[in-house]
Amino acid sequence: MNRIILALLIIIVIVVVGIGAYGYSVFSGSSQNGTLVIYAADSLATPINQTNTQFNDKYPKVTIQPTYQGSSALVSQITTLNKTPDIMISANAALINNKLIPNYSSYNIQYAANELVVAYTNKSKNASQINSNNWYQILSTPGVKYAVSDPNSDPAGQYSVMMLQLANSYYNNSTIFSSLISDNSAITSVANNTTNGTNYVINAPTNENPHGDLTIGADAAALTPLVQTDSIDYLITYKSLAQSANLSYVTLPSELSLTNASFQSDYNTIQLKQFSDANNSSVVKMQPIIYGITILNNAPDKQLAEEYVQLMLSSTGINITQSNYLIPITPAILTNVSTNLPSSLQSYVVNASATNLP
Repeated sequence: MNRIILALLIIIVIVVVGIGAYGYSVFSGSSQNGTLVIYAADSLATPINQTNTQFNDKYPKVTIQPTYQGSSALVSQITTLNKTPDIMISANAALINNKLIPNYSSYNIQYAANELVVAYTNKSKNASQINSNNWYQILSTPGVKYAVSDPNSDPAGQYSVMMLQLANSYYNNSTIFSSLISDNSAITSVANNTTNGTNYVINAPTNENPHGDLTIGADAAALTPLVQTDSIDYLITYKSLAQSANLSYVTLPSELSLTNASFQSDYNTIQLKQFSDANNSSVVKMQPIIYGITILNNAPDKQLAEEYVQLMLSSTGINITQSNYLIPITPAILTNVSTNLPSSLQSYVVNASATNLP
């Protein structure tokens, strides 16, 4: 009897150890080493770096190569320069829908949100007077230097110039966009009257020619030090970047901060034409600030990429997102144009039809 019991115990141990080893190999596989190439919006540099550290704690032999830039510029590298990162994370989720699916990727996971603010320091001109009602008047005061990022390469710039056009109607003041943008650059806005009201097309030429008190920088993150060093007084930027840099900021009305999808009908009246004077011009539509993530169809290491995205969508990743002043979307949302979502990611998302987001 003792021999039978001993034999059964040995069999049980072998089975348990075998299952454990199998489970580890399924999760890890060849992904314990290799290179993971990530393209990410410049505003995500800090949370992605923190995610990289978490990932390398589990897979120390994996080399992670992140590139941070304006999302439009990164997407352009994929579509025009034939670059193939494993993962693309955009500050404008629509770029993935409109530029990458279906030729370069198959799905788009919306996982975080942000909002626009006007950032400044206590040394900024008229800092003691600015508020959510008069911020545009403060910025248009002669001698007050302000900045937006490049709408041709960075979603923060796209959101900013379209928001300033929307501010005209919100404050019932037809001069806000012109005094802050078109009077100080080659960027213009053209009104089109329709049976449903007035729509606006903002034209951003290749040479935007900022002058006067306006600065246009490559991306929002690169402009942040200009506020910190008092080279400019104010910056229209993401709230997450302002908070990360310990800057003061004006909170904009919900319609202008681009946090609320219920204002989509207002956003539909404004669009931006990038590189408006070139053959490769493209149109960006106004919408809430939503971050999207995808794995490229030809990703060199899809399994490694899937495990990285799992980390981003897990409770650990959500905590990283939240600690960097972004708004996590939980569960994450799979856009309507998405197909072929890997089974390893399906438990982390819901379909867009089940939400009020695009």
